[in-house]
Amino acid sequence: MDSTKPEAGVSESNPLFVYVKLPVDLDPEDRTELFGDPIQEALEKENVGTVTGGGTLLSAPDDEGEREVEFCGIDVDLYHLERGFSVLRHELLRLEAPQGTTLMYTLDGQEWEEPLYRMES
Repeated sequence: MDSTKPEAGVSESNPLFVYVKLPVDLDPEDRTELFGDPIQEALEKENVGTVTGGGTLLSAPDDEGEREVEFCGIDVDLYHLERGFSVLRHELLRLEAPQGTTLMYTLDGQEWEEPLYRMES
């Protein structure tokens, strides 16, 4: 989260929806156990947000009608921008989220897609 972005009126009654895109194939129970529950605990402890759900994107069916998992994700509502993003990033790093994990959200009408792991220059 860029520290120059305004809080944009984000609060518990007006949360910022963040989609945590995880480039892995996890069934819903594993996704919840490995990522959803620990993220929820961290956000709740700091009172900066909550996990609201999750899901899986499947590929289009192949010639045999089989579909593969393209990625899965966690739905998060943040109540505080700076602290919320800080807690969310810290927890994802602590949980060793896979390379390619991305935080996706829309703030002040602009879509953002921030990689969890930033390239060092």
